[in-house]
Amino acid sequence: MLLLTITTFFKNKNRNYVILTQVINAVIALITGKLIAVYISPADFGTYNIQFATYTLFLTLLITPFIHFIKTSNRTLLPKIGSKLFFYTISVLSILAFLVFIAFLYFYYGIFDPLLFLIFLCFIPFTIANSVLADFLNIQDKIIDFSRLSILKAGSGLVFIALFFFLGLTFIDDVQVLWLMQLTGAFLGIIFFASKYKVYKTKFSIAYRTFLKKYIRFAAPLMFLAIWSWINNYFDRYAIEYFLSLDEVGIYNASYGVGSKFFLLLSPMFMVLLTPTVFSPIKRAEKKSAIQSYGLYYLIVAIPVLLIVYFLKDFLGYLLLSESYKEGFYLIFWIAVAFFMLTFAQLYELYFYSELKTKVILYGNVLSAVLNIILNIVLIPKYGILGAAIATCIGFMAHFGVVYYNFRKKH
Repeated sequence: MLLLTITTFFKNKNRNYVILTQVINAVIALITGKLIAVYISPADFGTYNIQFATYTLFLTLLITPFIHFIKTSNRTLLPKIGSKLFFYTISVLSILAFLVFIAFLYFYYGIFDPLLFLIFLCFIPFTIANSVLADFLNIQDKIIDFSRLSILKAGSGLVFIALFFFLGLTFIDDVQVLWLMQLTGAFLGIIFFASKYKVYKTKFSIAYRTFLKKYIRFAAPLMFLAIWSWINNYFDRYAIEYFLSLDEVGIYNASYGVGSKFFLLLSPMFMVLLTPTVFSPIKRAEKKSAIQSYGLYYLIVAIPVLLIVYFLKDFLGYLLLSESYKEGFYLIFWIAVAFFMLTFAQLYELYFYSELKTKVILYGNVLSAVLNIILNIVLIPKYGILGAAIATCIGFMAHFGVVYYNFRKKH
């Protein structure tokens, strides 16, 4: 059955393009990480990661729910009421996100950097526009354009940072360089692909208050879930900064980036194969059977991958990072374990998405986040950055446990 599914899968050019894009983007990310490890100090990389985690928090709370709202409205509300109300709202939210973000940097970290703030002023709207555009291309089944946009963003950022370091430019600091790398990808993505997006004219007018009420009802649960997801992904950076130093944040994040890539690359291949079956009109028992089969194959593939990472972690560290980050090479294996558990859980989560029972996923995220907070606070002072990695592993294992337990129950 699996062989037949794989054979059918490889006949689908769009899906193959998506998989190829995943591979190319993973390679680009690893090369970018190598350049960062060679040319940027752990302290500067740590500073950037704390800023990025803070930016992600405000983006997740203020912007991401509205982007999802645009995505779900693309075939229904948006063509009827037009793009104007959506544009007004996202503009206000963008300005609010920018002001809150720079206020936090100024009052909490004492950062007052006009050039950095100017970068953020450009980066936020371009990033939002890219996200909206990517969702539109995906929904419209323009998979090739969607994939090309993704590669352009990642590739242009790599070219920017490579040229900057190879030319020996020094007119801005390394933290600003990393943000400009992100801005370059977002800017070029819009320049080359903005014409692909369709702007809808108004057919039926509705009151702005009615529009906002509809949005708030949609966004409130997403914001609640987003907080717990953000804790799972970024709280450890703040804990490391508080108990240790920014150098340790940079070292931890560099190894985190390498360790996470193995299963972030492997997982989409299984997800793409499994998703059409799970979301097709078949019985629940058949869905569960298919997921169990793919879960077993995923486990069989994951075990040798984890063994290879364990025995080659130092080699991978020197190959993909640099001597400056060697203190954290041993973390690569632990982060790989954590992301195996996370992506393993996501296979089983497909069942709950298909059955519209997403509370299970929320419960998994909440338990994982609470454990993440407690364990980071308890373990980091005693075990350093290893404590953060262990906290991440245990948190993701707990998430998997909740999802798998509910999957095994009768529904």
